[in-house]
Amino acid sequence: MGHYPVFLELAARPVLLVGGGHVAAEKLPRLVEAGAEVTIVAEALSPDVRAYVDSGRATWRQRGYERGDLAGFELLFIANDDGAANEAIAAEARELWIWVNAADDPARCDFILPSVAQRGAISIATTTGGSSPALARWLREQMEAFLSDEVEALAELLADVRSELRVGDVACAATCARAGVPPPLLCAACPRRIPPERWQQAIDAELRSLLRARDRDGARARLERALSGDPPVVRA
Repeated sequence: MGHYPVFLELAARPVLLVGGGHVAAEKLPRLVEAGAEVTIVAEALSPDVRAYVDSGRATWRQRGYERGDLAGFELLFIANDDGAANEAIAAEARELWIWVNAADDPARCDFILPSVAQRGAISIATTTGGSSPALARWLREQMEAFLSDEVEALAELLADVRSELRVGDVACAATCARAGVPPPLLCAACPRRIPPERWQQAIDAELRSLLRARDRDGARARLERALSGDPPVVRA
């Protein structure tokens, strides 16, 4: 297997889900959360899947799959246990260059779904390539324990400070003849440029301690000082 890890942008992208049982119920929440426009083809729906249809978060075609149903879709999720039908559906998808994920059928998958631990804007995906679902679940649980309040607060702080710095960077680059494009990028000699290593060094034990103590203002001040190149202040 030659899996390449990637996160797909699914907002407003049309996705077809074939099947309406418990497997479909496992796939549907993340697709909807990602903003995909999900259409379900199935003769019947489980209560969990029907709840998404009843609330308007998914569309239902109440029948079995028919050739031609893939027209207009960009991704296909097969979530039923009819092997012969699944083979034909996957073959049609490949004719149309549509990526396929078939539950518990790796031979018909163009991509597999990792086990994901998520908190706030952070997502950590792990996979064993389908060789051990038990290990994938164990890894996800370890990552969920790692994603503490402190880590979530660190992600928010770094994102906020980076966003604010980026506004100034763009303004500076827009008036610099040596800036790169697109978009306007800081020139190599720009005093505003912050080396990647400085960001890494700024995420030190003291910064995490301030976040753990919920001292967001103190953590922000320490981060900004470290990014400016000044030596960090060590508390007594």
